[in-house]
Amino acid sequence: MTTAVSSRENPAPQRDEFVGSRKRHSGALAAAIVVILSALLLALPLWNLAVLKWQQTHVVFPGNLYMVDGRSMRIYCTGTDSPVVILETGLGSSPDGWQIVQPKLSRLTTVCSYGRSGLGWSEPRSGPRDAEAIARQLHTLLNEAEVPRPVVFAAHSAGGLYVREYAREFPTDVAGVALVDSASPQQIDELPGSRSEFEAEKRDEQRRLWLDKLQLWSGYRRLIGKCHFVPHKGLENIAALMSAEECRPERVEANLRELLDVESASQQAGRLTTFGDKPLLVISEDPKRNNPEQAQAWDREQEELKALSPKSWRVIAEGSGHDIMLAKPDLVVAEITKLVGYLRGDAVPPFGSTTAE
Repeated sequence: MTTAVSSRENPAPQRDEFVGSRKRHSGALAAAIVVILSALLLALPLWNLAVLKWQQTHVVFPGNLYMVDGRSMRIYCTGTDSPVVILETGLGSSPDGWQIVQPKLSRLTTVCSYGRSGLGWSEPRSGPRDAEAIARQLHTLLNEAEVPRPVVFAAHSAGGLYVREYAREFPTDVAGVALVDSASPQQIDELPGSRSEFEAEKRDEQRRLWLDKLQLWSGYRRLIGKCHFVPHKGLENIAALMSAEECRPERVEANLRELLDVESASQQAGRLTTFGDKPLLVISEDPKRNNPEQAQAWDREQEELKALSPKSWRVIAEGSGHDIMLAKPDLVVAEITKLVGYLRGDAVPPFGSTTAE
């Protein structure tokens, strides 16, 4: 009997050994999975960083770097002759959007586009991103790059706020101004629904900032193909450049910081009440693209911009939305050509007029 019982109990240690072996194998498999996932999580940001470093060397915005208050800023000048035209971009924007206009306008005169802090491959910096800071940094950049003054400014959207402050602080630097669907200092409170949209956008952008930065630094956006930018027609030649700029983490924060300071920039820009007798061109989007209430308010504000100089004229770009330099670049070039020509002693533009083209 004893022998029989022992014989029946012998398999038990074998089952325990089998279970233990399975647990050891499961533990090893889990450890291997953790190692593989950790390696992937480490490899993805390293791959992303390598791509960013390669792009900084091979796919950067053309031009030259200059030190401005301890940070490098990039400026890209093409063409010859004077006056120099300085292209200013909208809120949180790189100079890419002007790259249909710049080559065309460069046949007429020298044209320079540049990157504000964190944009267009200029280094990010601490401190405010309001009109005062941006105007003063641009002034230093033009000095460092030895750009001859006075210049003509062509400013899009919120860039109009920065140019107004520049003209207030450095009036002798400015020969003329072209405002391309420029923001007005009052628009946040005057345009129907603008205040609520502005406050909502600030909240949303602040909430998304760390998530956006994490997705960019980790390489997740690059992995899922979100770093590939499909350019507007006419910008195909800088598609690689625009794709490289799309996933720079610095750009995300630069955009937010300009957004948070745009109300201060508006108040600062509003202190300039006249450009004096300097020629002023105002190009506006087609009001038919907005609802009637907004179109009426925007039209009034654009006419108020025109009133900043007795030597001004306004052109409404028929069929165009906000990005007129992309939708109707030839119109922008033609009208700025009139402004530059006037400064050179050519024909007088149609001062006082508002026309649609």
